[in-house]
Amino acid sequence: MAIVKIIKFIFSKAFWVSIGVYLMLLIIGTWCLLVYLDIITLHGETIKVPNLRSYHETELENLLKADKLSFEIMDSVFVEKQQGGIVIEQTPDSGAFVKEGRKIYVTISTYDAPKVTVPNLRYDDKRNVIAQFQSIGLRVGRISYVPAACTDCLERVEIDSIPVEPGRRLDQGTTVDLVFGGGKSDQFITMPVLIGLSFKEVKEKIMQAGLVIGSAVCDQEFTEEDSSNAQVFKQIPDFNKGEVLFLGSAVQVFLTTDSNKIPEIPIDSLETQSINEF
Repeated sequence: MAIVKIIKFIFSKAFWVSIGVYLMLLIIGTWCLLVYLDIITLHGETIKVPNLRSYHETELENLLKADKLSFEIMDSVFVEKQQGGIVIEQTPDSGAFVKEGRKIYVTISTYDAPKVTVPNLRYDDKRNVIAQFQSIGLRVGRISYVPAACTDCLERVEIDSIPVEPGRRLDQGTTVDLVFGGGKSDQFITMPVLIGLSFKEVKEKIMQAGLVIGSAVCDQEFTEEDSSNAQVFKQIPDFNKGEVLFLGSAVQVFLTTDSNKIPEIPIDSLETQSINEF
């Protein structure tokens, strides 16, 4: 009897009216939900992320306000010769499209240089000492030599001629001068050929030879761009005279941007130089 009543109800008008009402409510509810989601997620509306690099952190709020974006500083890194608080990296990157209210994560330059500890490398060889100092972020400046029982071993570290003891904390990027042992007085160096080299190449060659640059004289006033193109046209002592120098002796170089001033180097001088270096 109950089953018959159920069957009659299913085929009744009231049942199908109820089903119709439920379906209508479901459709209306679904539509309202989709509209609501479109509103809160800004469906189809995106904002192009501006380039924040090179801006100071104090400028970011005003820069992002118009686009209704925000920012958060995630990290800071040391950048030599860079003002503190400057944006170095950003996520998402500039040009990306994001929703309104998105937070941009930035990495800025530190306000203070990180500290590094001067290692105790006394009596270590020159190549290792230079590599170690550069690896921790210190710059190697002037290299000089003093009489010592060892040759090319570190005697002391200096800043402006003042000794720096191992363990001292210095700002990363600080320039330190290194004083190496020059060995006994019978240590001699054949004067290398510097003619035609750039000043950067001269410093490298002089350092490798165990000599130091006494002075660098320009034949005229250079711009910053000119200085990188300048070459040596004269050196004292002159390599042609076959002079030998004590380890740690000073060499004077003269620079020019006029290629006509640079003399031709005799082939036999280059051959002699190669043999001596070998």
